[in-house]
Amino acid sequence: MIHPGRHLSNKLKEYWRTQKQFADLLGKKVSEVNELINGKRNITIQRDILLALVFDQAEGNRLAMQNEYDYSIVKMKLDKKKLDDIKKRKNQLNKHHVFSTF
Repeated sequence: MIHPGRHLSNKLKEYWRTQKQFADLLGKKVSEVNELINGKRNITIQRDILLALVFDQAEGNRLAMQNEYDYSIVKMKLDKKKLDDIKKRKNQLNKHHVFSTF
């Protein structure tokens, strides 16, 4: 899974823009744009709105990409055994739950 900032890097190349030009357009520091591109900053709601405006795209797209990226990273780090244990306990509870027959 690729951090959404990498997609921004590709867009800048596509539009022949430097990080400085892009930072100036957004009224941001070059370091902030660079950190975003390198995955050290995430897409926030405010950044999503600004990027949507700059690239004439729908708001929420980059935020959704960030959420997908975050989910994939967390799922890779989760302990599979712990998840399996939770599923087993849940199934056991469901079997004995008073409302399971309704």
